[in-house]
Amino acid sequence: MKNRYLEPRRIEFLVTYLCNGRCIHCYSTKQSDDYPLHIDSPLAVDIVENVGRVFDVESVMTFGGEPMLFPEVVYSIHREATRQEVSSRELITNGCWSDDIRVVREIADGLEDCGVNQISFSVDAFHQEHIPIGRVRAAIESCLEAGIEDLALNPCWLVSEDDDNEYNRETRSILDELSRLSVRVSGGNVVEPSGLALVNLGEFLPPRERLPPGGCGDMPYTEPLDSVSCISVEPDGRVAVCDELYLGDASESDILRLIEGYDPFEVPEMSAIIEGGVEGLASLATARGVEPDPEGYYSVCHMCTDLRWRLRTRFRS
Repeated sequence: MKNRYLEPRRIEFLVTYLCNGRCIHCYSTKQSDDYPLHIDSPLAVDIVENVGRVFDVESVMTFGGEPMLFPEVVYSIHREATRQEVSSRELITNGCWSDDIRVVREIADGLEDCGVNQISFSVDAFHQEHIPIGRVRAAIESCLEAGIEDLALNPCWLVSEDDDNEYNRETRSILDELSRLSVRVSGGNVVEPSGLALVNLGEFLPPRERLPPGGCGDMPYTEPLDSVSCISVEPDGRVAVCDELYLGDASESDILRLIEGYDPFEVPEMSAIIEGGVEGLASLATARGVEPDPEGYYSVCHMCTDLRWRLRTRFRS
C-alpha cells in the first residue's frame, strides 16, 4: 500500500492530556475533560501492529500530558513496538511517577521489560516549579538500575539556550544539580509561542509580524503536508499529521484506510498551505470572510492555527 503524500516511519501517541504538572509554558490548552482519560490500549496496539506490518516504522513515541499516569497503557504500546522490531521506542516524561521508591522501581522495570530504549526527562525551571527534583532523580536512577539504554535530560529554554533570563538561570541550576547522574543532556527545545506561553510569557516572545517567515517543515515538529512521515494519535483515537489536521478517527475507521485515503489537496486549507504557504492560507481565509489578526503573529504556526480555528468556527456558525 502506497500513498505519495504519507508514508509513516514514526508513530507518536499522545497517551493522555492529564498531567501532574502545571507548567506555565505548556503548549497544550486542550481540556482533558473533552477526551478519554487515556488512549484505548487495544486500539493503540492495533495501530502499531497494522502500520508496522505495512510500513518501515523506525520510531514509536509515547508522551502527554504525563503518560506515566497510565503505565500499563505505555507498556502495551511499546511491547507491540518491540514485537514489530521498531528500532527507536521512546518515552517523554516529567519523571514524577510516585513518592514511593518501590513504585518508581516497579515502573522503571516495567519500562525496560516492555522494550522502551530511550527516555527523555523534561527538567527545567518550568517543570520544577511544581515537580520535586528528588522524584525525578529517583526515576532516573531507577531507570539506570533497570538497564534502559538511553536516558536524557530534556530542558526547555526561554528565548534561546544562550539567553540570560531568570528561567534559563534556574534551568542551568537544575541541570547542574543532576549533573552527577550518568545521563546525557539533550539539546532540548525552546518555548514556542503557543498555549499557556502566550498568556504567561508574553514579554519573552518575539515581535509579531503580519506574515511570519517560514512554512511547514521549517518549524519544529512539522513536515510538508504533501510529504509526511509521522502520524500522531490523540487520546480519543483521532490521527493527525499536524496540529488539528486529522486523517480521521482510528477508533471508527481502519488505520490503513485512513493512511491510504490521505490527500491534502482535497482539503482546501491544506491545499492552500502547500501551494501558497501561510500567505495562501491567509488569502483563502480572507475570501471566506476571516481576516488575519491585524496585530500579526509570533510564528507561521501561530498564524496557521489561528486562521484554521476561526475558519472552522465561522463554518459551524
